Amino acid sequence: MRCSHVLCKVDDVRSVVRDYEELGFTVEYGSAPERAHNALLWFEEGPFIEFFQLPPAFRLVKWPMAAVNGRAAGDRLARWARPGEGWRDLALETDDVELVRVHAALSAGGVRVSRVMKGRRTRPDGDLVRYQFLATHPVRLPFVVSAYDPPQRPASVHHPNGARRISRVRVGVAERDRAAFDTLAAHVEPDGPLAVEIAPDTGVVAVELEGLTGPLDPARLHGAVLTTPARTE
Repeated sequence: MRCSHVLCKVDDVRSVVRDYEELGFTVEYGSAPERAHNALLWFEEGPFIEFFQLPPAFRLVKWPMAAVNGRAAGDRLARWARPGEGWRDLALETDDVELVRVHAALSAGGVRVSRVMKGRRTRPDGDLVRYQFLATHPVRLPFVVSAYDPPQRPASVHHPNGARRISRVRVGVAERDRAAFDTLAAHVEPDGPLAVEIAPDTGVVAVELEGLTGPLDPARLHGAVLTTPARTE
């Protein structure tokens, strides 16, 4: 597996799209703009960023979700629905459009996972996108998604502010989660952009963008922490 995308919880997707476009990014709605609940910040290679909104009331769906798909799924939904903006989750991906083999491999390797769940959305152009995903436990660990069917990465991506790709995703791991995180990480490609560091809480710390030609106004990032690579003399 490898890093698929970083999820940022926001209060209003349309405000995010306006702000990020004014900051020089090209942003794509996940579905028709008038009803979209997510937006995507693509790059021509590597991970992308997903901005999503989810009402806090969705926390109440935790229990039926857990009953059908397992505790890991219910806890994950409740985590996504928590109020507040900022980094909320990290997704790992496979090349397969189905997760049966990944589910079996993770379970055999000691990773606690939910059942495989099926997702779908209709793009702004009307095309249907299908995918599968599974949740891990503890809920603070990354979750897993399949390849999109059909593939979704645009053939060409241009950000006027110069951003070319995500060069690094800093992930903090708390001591209490270290063993479980390492068990999951054993299934992840070692040369990817994930940079793990000790932290009091487990989760995404910051995303490093390569190519930016100027600073970004933090007040317009909706909780996302975006940095540039450190210069070397």
